[in-house]
Amino acid sequence: MPAETQDTDKFRQGSENLYEAVMIISKRARQINEDQYQRMRDRQILEELDGEFEEEFLNLEEDKNETEEPIESEENPVITAQKEFLNGEILFQYESTK
Repeated sequence: MPAETQDTDKFRQGSENLYEAVMIISKRARQINEDQYQRMRDRQILEELDGEFEEEFLNLEEDKNETEEPIESEENPVITAQKEFLNGEILFQYESTK
C-alpha cells in the first residue's frame, strides 16, 4: 500500500508544532498496537482453554490439510492515531518537571 501525502498544516493546528504532533500520534499508535496485540493474545489463550490447542497436537496431519481462517485485517495503528488526532479525540498534557 503506497504512503499518502499528508498536509502538515492540519497537524500543526492540533498542537504547538509539527514535532509535537508527530510524538503525540506515535505514542497513541503504540498504545493502539499494544491493545491489538493483547486482544490477539487473549483470543489465543481462550482457544487454548477451549481444548482446541490439544486437539491440534493430536491431529497434526489433519491440520495441515485444513485451510486457515483469514486473519481479520485491522486498520494500521498510525492511521487510526492520525484520525483521532485530527478529530481532536486525543487528550494530551505535559508532566510538570520539578
